[in-house]
This record gives sequence, structure tokens and C-alpha cells, in this order.
Amino acid sequence: MAAVLHIEELPTPVPAPDEVLVEVHAASINPSDVKNVQGKMKQTTLPRTPGRDLTGIIVAGNGDMIGEQIWAAGGDIGFTRDGSHAEYILIPGRGVRPKPKSLSMVEAASVGINYITAFFGLIEKAKLREGETVLVTGANGGVGSSVVKIAKSKGARVIAVDRQVLEPEKARRLQIDLSLSSQSNDIVNRVKQFTQELALS
Repeated sequence: MAAVLHIEELPTPVPAPDEVLVEVHAASINPSDVKNVQGKMKQTTLPRTPGRDLTGIIVAGNGDMIGEQIWAAGGDIGFTRDGSHAEYILIPGRGVRPKPKSLSMVEAASVGINYITAFFGLIEKAKLREGETVLVTGANGGVGSSVVKIAKSKGARVIAVDRQVLEPEKARRLQIDLSLSSQSNDIVNRVKQFTQELALS
């Protein structure tokens, strides 16, 4: 995999009217980046700078945004648009958001696509409320574990399902209420039993 990567000096890109130029301060490496470099992401056009998640400072483009600390992730970044593993990146102005002040550049870049996906599905779409119960499939994966953490931060109960029951220490650390294996547990009946017990308590 590493054999296909190389460092190259490129001219600083110039933003189109709908783009901003971001000086990259931090970028993460997530599983889709690795698959992309391995040639497993068929939508990628080559040659291409990889990387999907980043934080940085807008240095050109929309005059009102110059100097803003931003974060961005996903979309066509790293696939059909050069990615975040570079000093500078062009991003559509609509694709950047102010970086949360409570997070450092490195922390915000590490949040990336997993937490954004989890937040969008759980909070924006499902409208999770305190006291509700969430069943998370693939709870040990990147998006799944992000869903678990966000759900617990919102005061929800979490049923975690993965191929194997989560290790007790990890389940305790994540405050998971019930951990199940998709390979060895009767998921439907265990979930019914758990939710019925909650209704009676």
C-alpha cells in the first residue's frame, strides 16, 4: 500500500468562486482513506491526494470567512477532489463549518466522519431524547462506537450489538446497558426481554 504513496510539491491551489482555500493544521487517517489508497474505492479518480477529515484556517476565497478556524469531512474530499493530507486544500464554501472552540485542531480533525455520521443519524434524523433506548449494530466499529458515546451523552440507554459481545471492561467504560453478539445471542428475544424489564421498573 505505502508503495503507491509519494510526497510531491504542487502549486498552491486557487479557489473557484464557490470554494475556499484552507491551510490544513490537522488531518486524520480513517478506514476509508486506507481503502482508498489500496484501490478499493472505485469512485476515486487518479492521481489523487488522499484524506477526508481535517481542521485548518481559511486563507483565501470567501472574504467573510478568511482567518476562520474550520473543520470539514467527507463528501468528495479525497475521492474526486484532492484530500486533506496536504498543506492546502480547496473545499466548497458550503462544506466547511466553524471548529468547536472546545476542541483543539487535532481533536477536531480526529472526530471526522464517524462522529458526523453518528450525530446526523442519531440527533438530526432520529431526534434522540433522554431516557430512550437505542440499539446500535456494529457497536465496536467507528460509527457504531460514536453512536454509543453520543447516545450515552444524551442520557439514553444503549443496547450494543456486534459479532462478539463487547469485553466487560469496554462495555463498562462506554456505559453500555446490554451487550449482545449477533452470532451467538437471540437478539430479538433478548431485546424484548430487556425493554419489557425497563417498562416494569
